[in-house]
Formats: sequence, C-alpha cells, structure tokens
Amino acid sequence: MQKVLLAASALTTALMTSGCVIVVDGEDDSKMLRGHGARTVDGYVVLDRDGDYSRLAGDMNLRGRIGGDLSLVAGDIDADDLEVGGDVSIAGGDINYSGRIGREASIAGGQITFAADVGDDLNLAGGEIEFSGRVDGEAALAAGEMTVGGWFGDELHAHAEEIRFTGEATGPVTFVSAKELNRNRRNRDRGQVEISGSLENGGRICAIDVVFTETARVRGSLTVWSENPPVTRSGAQVSGLDYQPRNGRDCDDLTGD
Repeated sequence: MQKVLLAASALTTALMTSGCVIVVDGEDDSKMLRGHGARTVDGYVVLDRDGDYSRLAGDMNLRGRIGGDLSLVAGDIDADDLEVGGDVSIAGGDINYSGRIGREASIAGGQITFAADVGDDLNLAGGEIEFSGRVDGEAALAAGEMTVGGWFGDELHAHAEEIRFTGEATGPVTFVSAKELNRNRRNRDRGQVEISGSLENGGRICAIDVVFTETARVRGSLTVWSENPPVTRSGAQVSGLDYQPRNGRDCDDLTGD
C-alpha cells in the first residue's frame, strides 16, 4: 500500500536520474522519433525497441513493444495493447492501459482504466479505478471509488470510499472502505463494499456496509467489520464469515493494514 502512495512523487526523480533517454514533449517529431524505435500511426506512437523508454510529456498515445522499462510523467495517457518486458512507472492524468507488463507496475493518475496482464506486483492510485486485468503478484489499489474485475493470483489490498468487486481473487483480500467514519455522509454509498465475484481464500473487509450479491462466491475465513450486519442476497455462497460490529472504530486499528 505504501508503494502505491509513493509512486507519483518518486517517479519524476527516477526519470531524471535513471540514465534512460528522456524525450520532452515539444521537440520536432522527426527528431523525437529518430533513435527511439518508434513511428506514428493514427495519432499513436508505435514503439518497437529493446531498451527502456522514458518521457516527460503532455498527452500521450502509445502502442507497440518495449523490451525494457517504461517510465512516464505525462497528461492523459492511452496505452493501447502495449507490451512492456520490464517495469512500468506512470504518473499522469486520466490513464487507459491495456496490454502486457512483464514485471512490476506502479501507476498514479486521475481516472484509471486498467486491462493489462501484470507478471509481478501492481500498485494503482487514482481518483477512480476500473480494473479488468490480471495480476500474478500482489496488488494494491487505492482510489475514491473503484470497480474491480479481472483475476488476482496473490494478495489483494483495496482502499476506497466505495468498492465493487466482480473479479476472482485466489489469495487473501483486504478491502477497506471509509476507514474513518464521517457521520455527515453526503454520498449514501460511501463506505460500501459490494462483492459479486469470487474470493477463494477469504480475507478481511472493513466498511460501513457490506453486500454479497447473488453471484458472490466466498471460500475460506472472511472477517467483516462493519457498522451494519452484512447483507447476503439469495444465491450467494458465503462460507466462513465472521462478522464483528465495527462500533465506530477506524479500519486501520482493526485490520492493521
């Protein structure tokens, strides 16, 4: 969780000291592309290079292949079916990412739509997150609100004011929503965790309200701290549920996360 919160502040420094080639937006296009294994098609920079690719820029549209690491500080970013062999570090505005990342990824932005496969750990931080990818390592997601589908092969940590989970988690999960209580709730969904997917190895949930919809599948031991008793709709399959009234306590104190 700490990595995802530090990703944005650390990224600029990393770009400036990494020794990678940094392309600054505003250079002549032909000069910018020369030596970077890139071409432009339909407004996208199409990359085909074995090394690293780093850039400080405005809005960016990327496709293609990078054998090494990708590091970006930019405006809005659209990475369409982009294959990166190494690590990915991005700080930007609205970010749309699909494709494949061979190792770790740390991404911080505004509205994040993520549909890539990640070979190692993933850290996402944004105002709003929509996830439909695949993560082989641990995942940490932090946002104002999020919808989480896809597949997770290891531990999953998600912190948001509202969490909707529709995916499959094979490792234990920690879901935290409204970790500190605000009695003057303007958003009635604030503090709600809704489970419509599959939790194969239980975990921990701390929220105001927890709902297991008719498509929820929960196996293993799952501890739920909430202000109101969890709602289990008809058709849900929930085993090993341990409900403990939250009684106004902060989630950090309960989960130790």
